Amino acid sequence: MKNNTAAFPTTCRRAAALLAALLAAPPLPAAQLYTCGMHPQIVRTSPGDCPVCGMTLTPMNDLSAPAGSPAASRLRLDAPTVQRMNLKTATVTSGPVRREIRAFGTLAFNEEGLRDVTVKFEGWLENLHVPASWSAVQKDDPLFDIYSPALLNAQLNFLAATSDGADPSGPLARAALARLKLLDVPQAFLDALAASRQPARTLTVRSPASGVLIEKNAVAGQMVKPGELICRLADLSSVWALVQIYESDLPFVSENSVVSVRETSPNGRVFNGKIQRLLPQIQAASRSATARIVLPNSDGSLRPGQFVEARLSAEIAPNATLVPDSAVLRGGERDSVFVALDGGLFEPRQVKLGARSGDGFYQVLSGLTPGERVVTSGQFLLDSESRLREAVQKMLPSTPPQGAEQPAAAATPPPPEPATPTPTPPSAPAPLRALFLAAADAADALANDDLPAFRRRLPALREAPASAPSLAPSAGNLSDASLDAARRSFEPFSDALARLAPSHPSAAAGLRVFECGMSPVLGAARWLQRAHAAPKNPFFGSAMLSCGREIPAASN
Repeated sequence: MKNNTAAFPTTCRRAAALLAALLAAPPLPAAQLYTCGMHPQIVRTSPGDCPVCGMTLTPMNDLSAPAGSPAASRLRLDAPTVQRMNLKTATVTSGPVRREIRAFGTLAFNEEGLRDVTVKFEGWLENLHVPASWSAVQKDDPLFDIYSPALLNAQLNFLAATSDGADPSGPLARAALARLKLLDVPQAFLDALAASRQPARTLTVRSPASGVLIEKNAVAGQMVKPGELICRLADLSSVWALVQIYESDLPFVSENSVVSVRETSPNGRVFNGKIQRLLPQIQAASRSATARIVLPNSDGSLRPGQFVEARLSAEIAPNATLVPDSAVLRGGERDSVFVALDGGLFEPRQVKLGARSGDGFYQVLSGLTPGERVVTSGQFLLDSESRLREAVQKMLPSTPPQGAEQPAAAATPPPPEPATPTPTPPSAPAPLRALFLAAADAADALANDDLPAFRRRLPALREAPASAPSLAPSAGNLSDASLDAARRSFEPFSDALARLAPSHPSAAAGLRVFECGMSPVLGAARWLQRAHAAPKNPFFGSAMLSCGREIPAASN
């Protein structure tokens, strides 16, 4: 079978030989290692410059710290690297943990102000003084007249028991009067009956309270039975706001908490109230509980059924350690931050978080103390750097003492190279691979005249100097002020990055290089493109979408 190792890159064969030599070397004392912040694959045992970019190599591990200790995982970066990585820090503070809770709900009738109007005898409605629903009435306003044979008979019995010659205070008179009172006949009606000595054919039923007639179940001429609902009144001088508090917010809400309620309409007014009752039931569908708030409504402008927004502030802890939420790296079950130490050291540290405050801070239960500085911007690059260095150290179980030379590839013969399968080249650094893909997506967005999509890729492009320092000038000039400004600023950056791609074939795998021979800024500029069949020109967009030619790999 023909040996395919000739096609395997020379660099990869040398790396494999070096790795085999390092793994086969006898255990030696730990040594200080040095690496490049831009090219973590460069590892040396003595200080010097990076052979790729010329940057000064930085210490890779802390020999004074025992293995597994927090100090052993610290990263040391020089000032230029910190600036290129755009690392920003903030101070861990202490203070109260306050949380603002927002909830939405609707207005409802205050059940304490509802009144049902019924009668305790059978009769017929003859005259409705309030003929329509939602009419406003005042207390003692007439509602309807009712004729009842039972009421008429009770009046006649009363007149007979109090007629001339009868004892007005006798048992019959008292029984007849008690019967009328049990039928809820008003005192004014009884006084008129005693004065006129004539029974009234109908009784006028009056409103028991001021309010609005929200329900009317009767018409003129209708027969009603004892206890049957004729109409219902609601007092709108106060209303209930029924807002939904999510289950996760319930520990911070209690009865008598002060709440600010705002109408959801434009220029909605704000009303202050207190939670009268926090209902003890959780609604299964929304996983929320209802909080009942009493709101004054003297002018009647609040209408039941109206949507409202409620806000309340809860103090979770009077004094706690606070860290900005932008500093926290979420890792599923574990959260961590990078602590900035003196001398360009950065230490990854696990933290235990509590509640999140409303002003963008987390309560720290353990792991940090006030006054420490944490990284709030660029910590993802630090995390990637830390993981890469950890992987390199796992590949180097033993290293020569300080000042000793690394084992050469020829010191230990490399293992025989298998004929099949063809070895896979080592993967590219993740930041550079991500940069190439982001540039290809940004070029595709400009080719589609999609400025919002380009803006979403812009932060990743501005991080380019962290992976390729030569791109710093063009990356700093990237603009998204307009589609034309984005294209003109992207052209020099794209051309420089596309010309860098052939030097990193693993990072540029799956991407193609195209060139426009009449670009508006450089006259001829290149761009990276995912595996589309035809060129999509980002420098002209839809105006000249297909202007360009593919640059073959050999020409690159």
